[in-house]
Amino acid sequence: MKRHSALSFVTSLFAIVCYPAFALLAFAHYPLPYSPVRNWLSDLGNANVNPQGALFYKIGIVATAVVLVPFFLGLSRWNLGNNRRQHLMLLLTQGLGILGALAMAMSGLYPINFLAFHSFFSNSLYILLGTAFAFSVAALRYHPTCPRWLLILGASTALVDLLYGAFHAVYVLEWITVALLLCYLGLLGAQTQRLSSGTMDRSTTTAIR
Repeated sequence: MKRHSALSFVTSLFAIVCYPAFALLAFAHYPLPYSPVRNWLSDLGNANVNPQGALFYKIGIVATAVVLVPFFLGLSRWNLGNNRRQHLMLLLTQGLGILGALAMAMSGLYPINFLAFHSFFSNSLYILLGTAFAFSVAALRYHPTCPRWLLILGASTALVDLLYGAFHAVYVLEWITVALLLCYLGLLGAQTQRLSSGTMDRSTTTAIR
């Protein structure tokens, strides 16, 4: 169990470093003006527009998707065992999260210059990950050591993610959504590690039994 939580922590760190790093490498080769108000993040992976940098973005997307699988598996550390409802919520978090990771990988393998495929997988990944994080909040709120601020951040991330996945029409909203996803991912991984090490502070936690 501790090994799983450590894996969740390490993979969350890798994800929040890997994606921005490869996105920046792709951006360094982008030949046109690029900003949150006129571009999707996926434009960095367009081989027709960014022939020298697109591969970096695709590598970043696929590598991040791969590490999300063990991240979600590692969340089993939060399982209370004797609470069937919480156990179900956690299983839904893990299952939908892994499906979201697979959709993310496919969105990298089919970048935005394959628009129909990319749009399908991109919409799917945001909806799946947003739903997974919504269930994670539902599961973690039962745990007596889960901080309130983590629940608030998770609920906010899930809401913004689902709104973007449903409408998918505002450039800057995608940037905000990805930033929130990475933030929640990293902090959830860190709290999973703290739970395993026994350093969680119950004075700032809440639970529903």
